Amino acid sequence: MPIDVDEVQRRKAIARATLAVAARDGAHAITIRAVAKELGGSTAMVTNYVPTRTALITNAVRAAESQWRADLESHVGDRTGADRLRATVEWHLSTEPEDLLLRTMWVEMLSSAHVDPAGVDRQEPRESRQEFLEAAAAAGVPDAALAADVLSLLTRGYYVSSMEEPGYWTAERAARVAKAVVDALVTD
Repeated sequence: MPIDVDEVQRRKAIARATLAVAARDGAHAITIRAVAKELGGSTAMVTNYVPTRTALITNAVRAAESQWRADLESHVGDRTGADRLRATVEWHLSTEPEDLLLRTMWVEMLSSAHVDPAGVDRQEPRESRQEFLEAAAAAGVPDAALAADVLSLLTRGYYVSSMEEPGYWTAERAARVAKAVVDALVTD
């Protein structure tokens, strides 16, 4: 008799195991075998739900996204106008301890885009651009679509820069950049 497995719960367990492997051994150590070992099962336990290494990483990154959205909403709160836009950008230009690990995994995921384009998470960047678009429009930015594109490029560049030079890109430095960019966009 087949075992009835809750797919959502299994994907969450796989995501947690993937993050555990990455936290302990680095993102380069993420493999189907390593994740299966972390789960205490066979590779089939993993590949039935996430068939490739890129899918493992994407699954873990997507699992983190729901928490990101909650954190963003908490940070932004009931702010409006330019304050909401500034808070949105500041949140994206912040670094919590687990962010560097997730950014490393994000780079690993993107580095596989040419061989596994379906494995790359394209939903989160679209959602982020939409958040920037809505916040820019509410702030009265004349070209909200352009502002959303600028802010998207800024934040994605920050993710890479914060991995390259984590000591340089302090929260204070990033907040200063966020303020300058938002001020320039709002006053144009």
